[in-house]
Amino acid sequence: MIRNYLITAFRNFLRHRSFTFLNVTGLTLGMIASLLILQYVKYERSYDTFHSRANDIYRIQYNQWQNGKLRFECAAAVPAVGPALKNNFPEVKSFTRLFPVSGVMTYDSPERGQIAFQEEKMQIADSSVFAIFDFTLVQGDPVHSLEGPNKVVMSQRAAKKYFATEDPLGKILRMDGQEKYEVTGIFKDVPENSHIKFDFLLSYQTLDNRSHNNSQTNWGWYDFNTYVLLEPGTDVPALQAKWNNYLEHERGEGWKKDNVKQEFLLKPLLGIHLYANLLQESEPDERGNGDSVYALTFIALFILVIAWINYINLATARSLDRANEVGVRKVMGAQKQQLIYQFLAESFMLNLVATVVALAAVRAVWPFFSELSGRNIPMAFMGESDFWFLVIGLFTLGTVLSGFYPAIILSSFKPVAVLKGKIARVTHGNMLRKSLVVFQFAASVVLISVSIVVYQQLSYMRQQDLGVDIHRTLVFRAPSVTDSLHEQRTASFKTEALRVPGVTSMSGATSIPGDEIFWANSIRRLTGGSGSSISGYTVGIDHDYIPAFGLKLAAGRNFDREFTGDKKSIILNQAMTEALDFESPAAAIGQSVIQGDTFQIVGVLEDFHQMSLKEAVTPLVFRFTPEYARFYAFKVDEANYRNVLAALEKPWKEIFPGNPLEYFFLDEYFNRQYESDRLFSQTFTLFTALAIFIACLGLFGLASFMTLQRTKEIGVRKVLGSSVADVVILLSRGFVQLVLIANLLAWPLAWYIMDQWLAGFPYHISINPLLFVAAGGAVVLIAFLSVSLQTIRAARANPAKTLKYE
Repeated sequence: MIRNYLITAFRNFLRHRSFTFLNVTGLTLGMIASLLILQYVKYERSYDTFHSRANDIYRIQYNQWQNGKLRFECAAAVPAVGPALKNNFPEVKSFTRLFPVSGVMTYDSPERGQIAFQEEKMQIADSSVFAIFDFTLVQGDPVHSLEGPNKVVMSQRAAKKYFATEDPLGKILRMDGQEKYEVTGIFKDVPENSHIKFDFLLSYQTLDNRSHNNSQTNWGWYDFNTYVLLEPGTDVPALQAKWNNYLEHERGEGWKKDNVKQEFLLKPLLGIHLYANLLQESEPDERGNGDSVYALTFIALFILVIAWINYINLATARSLDRANEVGVRKVMGAQKQQLIYQFLAESFMLNLVATVVALAAVRAVWPFFSELSGRNIPMAFMGESDFWFLVIGLFTLGTVLSGFYPAIILSSFKPVAVLKGKIARVTHGNMLRKSLVVFQFAASVVLISVSIVVYQQLSYMRQQDLGVDIHRTLVFRAPSVTDSLHEQRTASFKTEALRVPGVTSMSGATSIPGDEIFWANSIRRLTGGSGSSISGYTVGIDHDYIPAFGLKLAAGRNFDREFTGDKKSIILNQAMTEALDFESPAAAIGQSVIQGDTFQIVGVLEDFHQMSLKEAVTPLVFRFTPEYARFYAFKVDEANYRNVLAALEKPWKEIFPGNPLEYFFLDEYFNRQYESDRLFSQTFTLFTALAIFIACLGLFGLASFMTLQRTKEIGVRKVLGSSVADVVILLSRGFVQLVLIANLLAWPLAWYIMDQWLAGFPYHISINPLLFVAAGGAVVLIAFLSVSLQTIRAARANPAKTLKYE
């Protein structure tokens, strides 16, 4: 019986090749898109799940309140939090702190000479890091490898880079040409789906020795990503409440004195990648977006539903065409159940072919999709059991959902009515087909509108005036290997750099636009204002920084070589003057503030965007500290930048020996903050286009069949004098009306979705109602073109041919 079902289905497919092709194409594209998107979603949700105790690991989020207002939310806490939790709450099994550092690591190899690299992925860590996280040591003792000062464990990747085939254990690395570290362990490279990545872990006691134990007890120094491992089954809300009460009891008096409040919140490890958007995130450029993941999940399911709807529409539309077949089968003794099995077998075969083709296509385009999404999604996902469960599930669901309703409709025809020719008056599934077409194109309008708004918002953020000139700026990372002559060396290098043709200026700073500022100190007015301290993010600059970046003064002056006392001077931005309760920028000039020491305000800068437009302008402090510069910025002639770079490299090597040269262009560096949004936009747009294409395939097939059903009517109309245009309008009108209804349903929904999304940006575009009209018009045009190809062909047919048997 099954063999008979399959043979009959195969014959039917050959008899109606065009409809078979449309169905298989739609189902295949739906499977391809869905499998790719759902693997991306799986990868995004897999971050940090490789830790065996991930459900019991929490990161401490630090929120600071000032005068009843939330000043900041930070991923890094103060160093005293970990010990306080461990020592006072039995629910806390262990804790570890990670303190980011960077510098030049050097190894003096007996065979290969000096090997030096600038390293950015380094963390100072408690020895308990391996007890909490599943970062696996392949050499060394996980319990003791980070005990004691000046110990380092490194990744396999880093070990190969420095030691090649040598055994790393016991070897000595020098950091910034000064501190010596003994290699005590090698760990497996940190997985890509980790929210924190590093190649070096330095022992925490090294920091203790530097800070005279301040890195254990300080409640104000917030640069420490702190994680706690809780006992299984811990009631986290109850622990948070007890922890809050403890802080109020221990710290409350000091808070009242300074009019501040500190919050240290327990946040689950598994929510960090998709839902944490805080200051001082470990990997800010890799942050995921939970809303984007849900949006892509929706579009994956929607694309599949469109493909299934196409099958249902075409199958029910062809019901009249197959009525005689059903009538004859029933007269010959076929039962309704057997007919249902027959039509489900057809659905099974189509979905099976589509699934097999889709799997081959997914394998072929996987690398391209990984590049498109900006994630290195492992090909090994295709070999995992959950991938195949997903494939089988989608195949089974598609077979049943797309085949069951048509099977019920087709098997319900009464043989007497069919064989008497009365079935032509039956309109099985007509309302359903119209409803499904409306649904398809309403969703298409929403998707197009979303794509346009996302693109416009991204363009707006990239093109908006930042208040700072980041163009034609070549940036070097300042040397890490320094000595007592560093200031003189920097001055010599600057002299040589300004002699290079194409270099118009050079400035040094601790941070540049687009670089998250980690230098934070409390600041308060010496007199006036609220008298309380607030957190101030500080940038150390030289005399040339402000003019080089085109920053504008709202009041006062820049640091000036003629003023020898500028070490005691300070410049604020307007946001900081407002935070300190100055009436105006001019009112702040000449006033004094305390930031560790007493400084006089000599200038106020107009606000500019230190970071992307996804963040509000931050109150900033500028101090004259050229000796602490971490970056050298050169304004250069863009057309000649390669020659400029080559000319600067020679004095760099001569004046700063032992320092690898690392450089980048500031506009590219700044715009990396929008990279995840750009990748999401192009991914979403691609699959939106695919969804619309699949919807149009169904509409094309539906129009083809409906036109075929009305061939004789068209012939009669042409004989009676109708023009080609009249016939095209007649045949297209019904479909276009459905698409117009879809527009009316889609517009308010699209507006609501995008209004909610834009509300998450401090600076955003206004939604133009014409956008929805354009999106709707595009869908109407696409639908009309899909239908018109068939209708024009039918309208131009010779009526003599269509009516010759009448």
